[in-house]
Amino acid sequence: MNTRSENGFSYIDVMIAIVILMVGILALMAAMSASVLQAKGQEQQMIAKQTATSTMESIMAVKETDPARLGWNAVGNIGSNIVGGVARGVFVVGMQNVRPNAGTDEVLGTADDSGTPMNSLQRQIIITDLCDPERPSYNCTPAGTSAVRMRSVRVVVRYFVGSLSRDEQVTTVLTDYAVVETP
Repeated sequence: MNTRSENGFSYIDVMIAIVILMVGILALMAAMSASVLQAKGQEQQMIAKQTATSTMESIMAVKETDPARLGWNAVGNIGSNIVGGVARGVFVVGMQNVRPNAGTDEVLGTADDSGTPMNSLQRQIIITDLCDPERPSYNCTPAGTSAVRMRSVRVVVRYFVGSLSRDEQVTTVLTDYAVVETP
């Protein structure tokens, strides 16, 4: 009697192997999609940083512009910096969609910015007068006998990675003190 044993894989063995293989493939796909999302997030973060610094440079340029056109009094949010009964601040208030072109005043973050809004970026410019104890200003002295010479400027750019929002911000203090040269 010749008995031959035929050994092989059963259907159960094959199904278990397929399940293990599928778990590995799904894990690999999840890692790849997480990597793509991470790369997209870093790209958005870099664009947000560049937008924030570009806006800050634009604000600093306004300060140095001819006072008849813009100048120090224009460094403020719309409705602020009352000079001679007129509000001189030119920067929009609240979170706004970023528009790529500066408009006719050549200043980013003002009401005349143009171009198609960048849906993935929003910008907020917050400008606050500061008190300098050594040089009192309108908001620091009861009589309001001297002009504001220091302002805190914060630019917040909100960007989106998937459905999550994240913020990049740049902050500085601008001053309008005259430089006195000594002989």
